[in-house]
Amino acid sequence: MDESWSVLINAPRHQPRDGFNWDEKSSKEYSQHIINLMEAKGLDIRSRVEVLEYRSPADLERNVNAPGGSIYGTSSNGARSAFWRARNRSKIKNLFLVGGSTHPGGGLPLVGISAEIVAEAVEENLEQ
Repeated sequence: MDESWSVLINAPRHQPRDGFNWDEKSSKEYSQHIINLMEAKGLDIRSRVEVLEYRSPADLERNVNAPGGSIYGTSSNGARSAFWRARNRSKIKNLFLVGGSTHPGGGLPLVGISAEIVAEAVEENLEQ
């Protein structure tokens, strides 16, 4: 019987200039480290792996344009971070922004609210 697993690990964002550079670090080595940790906890994984795919924050940044590879949007640490998020309505006509890096912020509930705001804005725009 085959299985399909997805393991999501919190990792430092890709910041080549002044932070963690995932292009210099091996994602493959990191994934093996995670497997070692899981096996140390008693999970027999390595012997059952047939296909292993891994994506680092640098891969996510390149492939989906996520800043620093942050899948939930930019960090919300700090008192002023909320003011740095992009507005849902762009200054460019008929361009709307939705997602974790836009208002109101990251995480599925807030991204859902962001989508609702944009859907209402698009609807209003169509009525004009």
